[in-house]
Amino acid sequence: MICPRCEYDEAYKVFEGEDTIWEVFRCPRCNFNWRSTEGEEFTSPAKYNTRFKLSEKQIREMAPKPPIPPLKV
Repeated sequence: MICPRCEYDEAYKVFEGEDTIWEVFRCPRCNFNWRSTEGEEFTSPAKYNTRFKLSEKQIREMAPKPPIPPLKV
């Protein structure tokens, strides 16, 4: 699966809806998530808006994501 936003070729399915009505995909490089039921402007790398695309260089230069703290019980 190719990520529509950064065109990384290792995006993968993270969830499948009941009766396979829809699937959710995630890109491990840019953290973009999308559903299979969304329009091609969000699911197709060729049709994804170029203003929102990210290059590998842009991703590397982004600020690090803060860790999520453990859930307090």
